[in-house]
Amino acid sequence: MSTVYRKLAICGGEGGSEWDDDVYEGVRKVYVGQDLKRITYIKFDYVKVDGQVVTREYGTKDQNPKEFIVAQHPDEQIIAVEGSYNKVGLLGTDVITSLVFKTSKGRKSPTFGPNLLGLVNGTKFEFEDPGKKIVGFHGRAGDALDAIGVYFVINSLPPLLSPIYKLDAQGGTEGRVWNDGSFDAVKRLRIGQDNVRITYLEFEYAKGGKSEQLHHGVKGGTPSEFVLDFPDEYIKSVEATYDKPNLFQNTVITSLTIKTSKGRTSSFGYTKGKKFVLEQKDCPLVGFHGKVGDAIDALGAYFAPLVPAKKLPSVGGNGGVAWDDGVYDGVRKIYVGQGNDGVSFVKFEYTKGTELVSGDEHGKATILGAEEFVLEDGEYLTALVGYYDKIYGVDEPAIISLQFKTNKRESIPFGMSAGEKFTLGESGHKIVGFHGQASDVIHSVGVTIVPITE
Repeated sequence: MSTVYRKLAICGGEGGSEWDDDVYEGVRKVYVGQDLKRITYIKFDYVKVDGQVVTREYGTKDQNPKEFIVAQHPDEQIIAVEGSYNKVGLLGTDVITSLVFKTSKGRKSPTFGPNLLGLVNGTKFEFEDPGKKIVGFHGRAGDALDAIGVYFVINSLPPLLSPIYKLDAQGGTEGRVWNDGSFDAVKRLRIGQDNVRITYLEFEYAKGGKSEQLHHGVKGGTPSEFVLDFPDEYIKSVEATYDKPNLFQNTVITSLTIKTSKGRTSSFGYTKGKKFVLEQKDCPLVGFHGKVGDAIDALGAYFAPLVPAKKLPSVGGNGGVAWDDGVYDGVRKIYVGQGNDGVSFVKFEYTKGTELVSGDEHGKATILGAEEFVLEDGEYLTALVGYYDKIYGVDEPAIISLQFKTNKRESIPFGMSAGEKFTLGESGHKIVGFHGQASDVIHSVGVTIVPITE
């Protein structure tokens, strides 16, 4: 599993520039400045997992902001935000006119913003998810606070696990809820439409090397198709509009525009109504959810960070030539050949999406052949244990033995347990590639790892 964060859409106006603080362990302090008509300034002190404090601020700074300290009690957190927004000036756009922060200890901040006897003007809103804490904010700001939204943490898991961002569905309020959840990637979309609305969505997702198809709505005629160049391309954002077409009772999705990491853009439906964007910076879209009836009433999405690969240095001798198999999704099969004194040959078979990729041969096969270690579905490598030493007739040290550990078991040791022992791997990570140096023997071996997100 991964830590899931629920991202609620902003309330307020469309002026200013977009800002997004992402997520932290919690909020320590909030500072709010105002003039006679609106909230002009906001600043947050966030706390990271390691206790470090990070500050973010927006709007006009010289407004003598008032401070609200959250952590006055052990484990106190912000759990809800109330506010209002209204137009300022005859031709002005909506801006935030009041804010109130509520904590897990039953405390409330003062009513920030212009108010008379606690009365505020404008359209009221509230962000709350019972039992959940707010761990970040996002919004829009220029010379004032134009709009604000929040992040809730849905589950509390170790920080080693990559986050999943669930962006709330926007559009109509009718129809039944559907939720595909999150996957490794989206491979293909099929989109159906009539004269005024998006009526059907079908998604092909990738998960653990397998594909899964899910569909929603009324198919009708032949849907249009959008195919991603999986696994080298992903959806960066989906822009959508929603409206209540004539002769229909429900507010529905009227158009979709898909943008990808390779710069491709494709639009479906009719751009009519209010626009919203499903996007999380530097994160691929990995799943959809929403509401559906006779058409697609509302649409939301899941996003996950690109998984960063880390290469651990090779261990052993400096002989032969360097080799590097690259980075994959996982390892499916391992071949190890042994010579008289150590490991003479290795070859790895990897998974990339739904494909199996055969790596190059390294070293020199002997008449003894090669032994195999095959991983099962759902199994992945967590560590490599081995020995290296000087061997007769070879100038540089060579690998004497290799043993592979997975999330389910251990292989037998291939070779002899002699010389200098080493272990390659990190807690919370899996091995997705190998590199090293080789001649007629394997002189050194290293691994490439990524965080475990399953």
